[in-house]
Amino acid sequence: MKRRNQAISLLLTTVMTFSMILSGCGNSDSDSGQKAGGQTAQPDAAAQAAAPAPADGTEAAWDTSKEDTIILSVINNFYTAGEKKLAEEYMKLHPETKVVVDVISDNDAYLTKMVTSLSDDKKENAPDIVHGNFVGMALTNNSMDLAVDKGYLYDMTEMLDEENPYNGNAKVRDVFEEDDLTRVLSNSGGKYRPYLPFDKIGFAFFYNKNIFEANNIQVPETYEEVVEVCQKLKDAGYDVPLSAGYESFRLGNTLADAIYRAKEEEFLIQPEDALWDENTMASNKDFKFDEAQPNCDQFCVLSPERMLKYGIENGVDTPENKAMWTEFQKLGQYFPKNWIAAESTQCIADFESQISPMLYQASFNAGLILSDINQLSGDMAFDWATFQINSFANPPEGFQKDLRSYWDFGNIMSIIDKEDSDHMARVKDFYKFWYSPEGAQLCYEETLTNGNYVQGPCVIKGVTLSEELEGILAGFEPVAPSKEWNSITGLERSNQADIPKFNDAVIRYTNKELEVDGLLKELDPIYSNYNQDAKTAGGYDLDPATDDTPKE
Repeated sequence: MKRRNQAISLLLTTVMTFSMILSGCGNSDSDSGQKAGGQTAQPDAAAQAAAPAPADGTEAAWDTSKEDTIILSVINNFYTAGEKKLAEEYMKLHPETKVVVDVISDNDAYLTKMVTSLSDDKKENAPDIVHGNFVGMALTNNSMDLAVDKGYLYDMTEMLDEENPYNGNAKVRDVFEEDDLTRVLSNSGGKYRPYLPFDKIGFAFFYNKNIFEANNIQVPETYEEVVEVCQKLKDAGYDVPLSAGYESFRLGNTLADAIYRAKEEEFLIQPEDALWDENTMASNKDFKFDEAQPNCDQFCVLSPERMLKYGIENGVDTPENKAMWTEFQKLGQYFPKNWIAAESTQCIADFESQISPMLYQASFNAGLILSDINQLSGDMAFDWATFQINSFANPPEGFQKDLRSYWDFGNIMSIIDKEDSDHMARVKDFYKFWYSPEGAQLCYEETLTNGNYVQGPCVIKGVTLSEELEGILAGFEPVAPSKEWNSITGLERSNQADIPKFNDAVIRYTNKELEVDGLLKELDPIYSNYNQDAKTAGGYDLDPATDDTPKE
């Protein structure tokens, strides 16, 4: 099964208005509406979304005679303009509740804030709505289910069947596709839904059409062809044919998915497991991957304990992982020499300045790249497009032909679980306001108008985007979404103290200074350290049939 190449606008003049509202994604957030170059965003009056309104007769589930404050803690530029607008509109409806949008500068600062806010019994003073995946990274060894068990995050499952007054009192779950709700369950550990989905992000290859045409290079359609194109560009004098950064581990997971999905049934929660739920996991029973249907496992829920057990028993030095890393090096050798440490901004700059003819990047930077290239002139201007690699031409032994890639949730917003029921009622109500069709539409449009990031298409039913934006984001949707295999492959699996060792080994490997056997030998103790800490933190006894008690 092949998906045709998705071209991002080649005639940039046709999307001038759209690119104007997308510029400035890398600048600090402010309420002024100023963008890169001092240009002020001009809203399109015809595209302005209405704020949600509660259904007739809706009564507040909290004491409206008392004042209270909701704190929404977010990372700079990721929908921040839209979130501020939502807060403003919500306070018009509920003046007794103040909504504060606390904007944190970057990912590292946000991780630090989650640690300091939620450690030492400070939870009641912590923010109320947060990027839940950062709570998992900061406090529970990347496990969001464990973050619920430890009392940090609220389980959204019980909220799904509540009414949303900002969507005509329809159930909260009605704005989501069931497979998305299942994917949340699977991504989190199979037990809870610590967040509800808002958008999706994906990755694609960007390429310089002018350089390709000048070198008589066709757009690659298979993995082997991408490698061949990189060598042709290298021979043509481009030292870094493919600009790529830390995000390129997603390519490794794509390769791992082509191996491990053939035995996926071994890693699914089973009827005999303590986590089994007939209502949400029925697709797991007697499952066998059907290569003729790449989406066949999208309702299946992976078992973190089964995957951890496999990792501990087999280590990282397995035939499957050796095959994955071998294929990864074939493309990784064309990355920048120190690609793991490369910032995405530098990778993008190398592509935009035509140092690198290709770029591997996520959808959340597509608008920024469009805007930047649209402003180039003279010899710096060039046409560009994107492509996906959906297959091998001749799959190596052990691999399936189709290549599935990352297509998963981006903006993962969770609620901190607090004991004050009145306060929690307000927080949940604001969350419903935001996650209604009108609220999500307002968030997107205000975000775009102010030049902030949108990460990808919205998953909430009823939200519509401009034709130009839909066209751009369509290029990031793969033949089917891959499952996550990092806990088996060791990709991105190292404790903080081992990160320098992990990065050094992988860089030497992609620079062809280390053979694959040597790489796996160096990664094995790093992977083992990570797995042992994950086992301890989760209280796993490595018997899926028994309940586990997380470490306090």
